[in-house]
Amino acid sequence: MLGKSPIRYAAVTAIALALGGLQGTAGAAACKGLEKNKCESSSSCTWVDSYTRKDGVKVDGYCRAKGGKKSSSKSDS
Repeated sequence: MLGKSPIRYAAVTAIALALGGLQGTAGAAACKGLEKNKCESSSSCTWVDSYTRKDGVKVDGYCRAKGGKKSSSKSDS
């Protein structure tokens, strides 16, 4: 590890991981906290209805960003 300090390596790695984790958060931030009618009228958001988890905890409905487009290796013929 000539010329590379462990602290510099850790800092660069932490920054890279942080920047990588920011992908897709802009869309999520735009949808967060929207009311149902505004959420449903947005093309980038989707409404999740309230539900009860297996452990009995009730989760209120909320707005979230739609999933990203998946690349497909199959061609439509």
